[in-house]
Amino acid sequence: MMSIQLVTGVSLLYIALLFLVAYYADKKREQGRSIISNPYIYSLSIAVYATSWTFYGSVGKAATTGLDFLLIYLGPSLTAFSWWFLLRKIVRISKENNITSIADFISSRYGKSQWLGAVITIIAILGIMPYIALQLKAVSTTFSIITGYSNISVPFFGDKFAQVSHPGFFSALILSIFSIVFGARHLVSSERHEGLVAAIAVESIVKLIAFVSVGIYVSYFVFDGYTDVFARLLAKDPTLFARLATIGSERQVSYPQWFTTLFISMGAIMLLPRQFHILVIENSEEAHIKDAMWRFPAYMFLINLFVMPIAFGGILLSGNTVGADYFVLTLPLNDGHHWLALQPAWS
Repeated sequence: MMSIQLVTGVSLLYIALLFLVAYYADKKREQGRSIISNPYIYSLSIAVYATSWTFYGSVGKAATTGLDFLLIYLGPSLTAFSWWFLLRKIVRISKENNITSIADFISSRYGKSQWLGAVITIIAILGIMPYIALQLKAVSTTFSIITGYSNISVPFFGDKFAQVSHPGFFSALILSIFSIVFGARHLVSSERHEGLVAAIAVESIVKLIAFVSVGIYVSYFVFDGYTDVFARLLAKDPTLFARLATIGSERQVSYPQWFTTLFISMGAIMLLPRQFHILVIENSEEAHIKDAMWRFPAYMFLINLFVMPIAFGGILLSGNTVGADYFVLTLPLNDGHHWLALQPAWS
């Protein structure tokens, strides 16, 4: 376990870094020198699609149901190849009509109906609530796993009084402040939220480095390589290996379920409010779409490269799939590499 003071201090430093990045990007925009108007930042910002599910849920699903987790990332990767035709047209329509949200876009296609726009807004709010809840739960659970405590005590008036708060509350508060300062204050379609996009791009880099670092550690330091993890699970439990790593007679494949999940994930990359905003509203040049068509799928490939080794390594070391969602944290922690476990916690 790590001390609450250390984890809180490092987390606050990371948050401060994101604020500084966002502030710097906004200042450069005011000076007429954009730091995000390039295809690299645009592609990295699209990776906001990778939420806490990427670290926890995908590993947990890989350890319990196998290859199903790939559909969540295969769908967006396939959709990306249509962006030069589909997304480019949506971007043009949005710029011409000063659209600032997916609700505006859909309503503009149906006679600018205000009622339809209101309905889409309500659906969007209800749709993003599970994502927000998942993020806050991931933050609080991560804090509990790393420190061994589920709450934070904030002292007031010396040591006599203290307020005990949930980590999720502080996370929600900080995220709200960040969104207001660098996002909600500007709702003009011609004015991009450069600070917000720059911070998202930095986070995408941190997420990739953190996950790959844990994956390399598990694959090449705990075990003797990528294939060694698979070979050991195959030798230990051939039936389990066949169920998790193959598609065939060893497992009952629900093809309608696979198709449905793939179809939904293909739509999610375009229709989730945060994705529409990044893909369309924050797009500065159409030419960036062409680069994002292959850079975003490449990012999806890299960040999922070690999902199966981490999942299989967790099963081999723990002997079961209990707590599989948090293998990315518990494997380094149990081996004494606390700083390695702290990397995904930042993300």
